[in-house]
Amino acid sequence: MKYVGLLSGGKDSCFNLVHCHKNGHELVAAASLGPEHGKEELDSYLYQTVGQDAVQFVAQALEVPLYRKVISGAAVEQGSEYGGRDAGDGGGVKGDETEDLFDLLVQVKATHPDIEGVSVGAILSNYQRVRVEHVCRRLSLTPLCYLWQRDQGELLAEMVDAGMEAILIKVAGIGLTTKHLGKTLGEMQPTLINLNNLYGSHICGEGGEYESLTLDCPLFKHRIRLTETETVIHSDNDFATVAFLRIKDAVLEPKSPAEFTVEPPPLLEDEFTEIRDTMTESERVNSFEVPPPADSSKLDTFDWSTKSQQTGPWVTIANVHRTVPGPTDEISPEDEVRECFQLLQSSHPHKFLVPP
Repeated sequence: MKYVGLLSGGKDSCFNLVHCHKNGHELVAAASLGPEHGKEELDSYLYQTVGQDAVQFVAQALEVPLYRKVISGAAVEQGSEYGGRDAGDGGGVKGDETEDLFDLLVQVKATHPDIEGVSVGAILSNYQRVRVEHVCRRLSLTPLCYLWQRDQGELLAEMVDAGMEAILIKVAGIGLTTKHLGKTLGEMQPTLINLNNLYGSHICGEGGEYESLTLDCPLFKHRIRLTETETVIHSDNDFATVAFLRIKDAVLEPKSPAEFTVEPPPLLEDEFTEIRDTMTESERVNSFEVPPPADSSKLDTFDWSTKSQQTGPWVTIANVHRTVPGPTDEISPEDEVRECFQLLQSSHPHKFLVPP
């Protein structure tokens, strides 16, 4: 199907595009939400807003049109549920930042009415998943979330192996400092795994430990090269430095077409695959065929007439079936039920009434 990619510029949104391509979908546009001009980052529950200055380069590297909208709402509804369950644009929460996404996708659909899906790089955030699904349901779009609930260690390794070149553009977690800004995922992989072992940090940054910017991936037609950046420090302390890279300028460089080495994730995790295989083997071992009767002529003498027996308020019924004149004589389920009741009434006229 044709789809629009929700683009933050980070590794997750771009790697999900690779999986969409691998599954046969066609990217026709990109969409991004960010802060108003002059603000570099918002404290948003739903969107990655750091690095918005570079999103246009990511769209250009993909060679698709970019649709942007300023985030005007806030996290009004912060619960595990969002909005109403009915379709239509009246199901949202007024003033919530989720409605900015709805308005943006309405704009994209107006220009590309053949779009059927939305690529979303969500991995762990149920808050994000619920809101994106709500918006997609209202617009009759299918969310494409190939990274959802993946093991983060495996996912990061797949990104590196697939040739994803993404750098850290924000750090905000324990053990990460300004020296890690600009480092690639491959360079940071041992550090991120070590921080996970020591402190339980999320390897893919799902706890807000870091944000990333993709400079190259198999789907890009060009590679992004940053030509001017500036380090901005929000808070500098020994526990967890909060700092980000301000992207001041970048250029696109030509590249050769890349091979898509990414493999689709398995449908089931190992433990559930083992359960499925055990059940399949058990069914195979315990299965058996019922042999045909030695004397099939006895079937002709079997009494197939409708039977009923009443015991107190209960009635037991057997052999209620319609007589089909030929193999091609089809009947609707409703008419078949009525015919069965008519059969009961003809056999026991005082006990059964035929429904209208």
